[in-house]
Amino acid sequence: MRKIFNNMLRVFLCTIFFICFSGSIIKAETALPEVYSEGAILMDGKTGDILYGKNEHVKFEPASTTKVMTALVVLENTKLTDKVTIGINPTLVDGSAIGIAEGEVYTVEELLIGLLLESGNDCAEALAEHVAGSVEKFAKMMNEKAREIGALDTTFKNPHGLHEEGHLTTAYDLALIMNEATKNEDFVRISRIDAHKYENHPFSNGDEKWAINRNQLFNEYTYYYEYAYTGKNGYTPEANHTYTATALKDGQLLVAAFLNATEKDNFYSNIGPLFNYGFDNFETVKLINSNEVLTSLNIDDENVLPLLSSKDVYYTKRRLESTPSYNINYDSNSINPEEIDVINKGEVIFTATVNVNGKTVSSIDLLSGASYENTSILKFFKDLNLLNIALYILILILILYIISSIVQSIRYKKVRKRRPKFRTRTRYR
Repeated sequence: MRKIFNNMLRVFLCTIFFICFSGSIIKAETALPEVYSEGAILMDGKTGDILYGKNEHVKFEPASTTKVMTALVVLENTKLTDKVTIGINPTLVDGSAIGIAEGEVYTVEELLIGLLLESGNDCAEALAEHVAGSVEKFAKMMNEKAREIGALDTTFKNPHGLHEEGHLTTAYDLALIMNEATKNEDFVRISRIDAHKYENHPFSNGDEKWAINRNQLFNEYTYYYEYAYTGKNGYTPEANHTYTATALKDGQLLVAAFLNATEKDNFYSNIGPLFNYGFDNFETVKLINSNEVLTSLNIDDENVLPLLSSKDVYYTKRRLESTPSYNINYDSNSINPEEIDVINKGEVIFTATVNVNGKTVSSIDLLSGASYENTSILKFFKDLNLLNIALYILILILILYIISSIVQSIRYKKVRKRRPKFRTRTRYR
């Protein structure tokens, strides 16, 4: 019996050891692959945290990855059904093109398809002229949008990415631009189209005109990656190979950007492994839900307002780490509860920072979760200034004086009515 018990104990201990050992293997981190570009970045799409960087703030030419910003500006300033009449300039542009002709009329969506699938430089110029009137004015709009989203080291000179002095970006900025574009549903939808036939615009010789998706990680290309979500590749002799993309796996969004790569095969072959490195080693967790009650504002003993988060807050952690705790910092002394008269539900009460391990990971607004109105008698007197008080006292005194005068007049009349009347006798002599 004792021997059986010992054997069972050994089996149990071996099982526990195997489970623990297997778990450690499963949790082992994926190694960082070689990156074959001079500038590169891997970023968490929800937090903006940099998971990997290589010269990410060094400026390089973006080539046709420029068209991500072109598409974003067009989408924010037009309707997809708008008609675009093709002028002479777009038909003369160099490089890749879908073959639009002067005088043809396309919709904005048709040109965006040609822009993002076939990387049509002619589509880029046609859209720029439609939106801004000229390439130069459109480039200004692109730069304004870049500043708006924090791409401060980027300067665009044209909408297509052909070589031009000073047309530069960084891997970090390009990732910001790609991440912003991914928030636009039409951009994502169009960038994921496999192929599009221009039914109403065949070539002049009668041949069918098609746009085929050239994204190197899509459509079973040599470098196909199953989690590729959006992307745009580029190449010029001056910029070399460039690429930017997002990948989506189990709700986790990663953004990557690569500039100045000379070895095409090695370059594209290792983009998927870099995304895998991010997915395997890092996790995006939600720390705070939008409208979650985080704290409260005590106005008095009877009125306590819940304060809610204005947005979701995410945090990037390594998968081997546990989810960290956080704290909320805000200046509670910036508001004196005694001076509050009215608060509307949803009104911003404080601006706060969310901190993890002493580091700020996000800023949020604290919103009132209920409405409040001070209806006490103290509020009435508080709202009165000295001039109003003096005026009210004067009016009150005047009213009392008038009432007193009326009362006195009525009393006087009553007294006169009560007095006896005496006749005066006339004496005759």
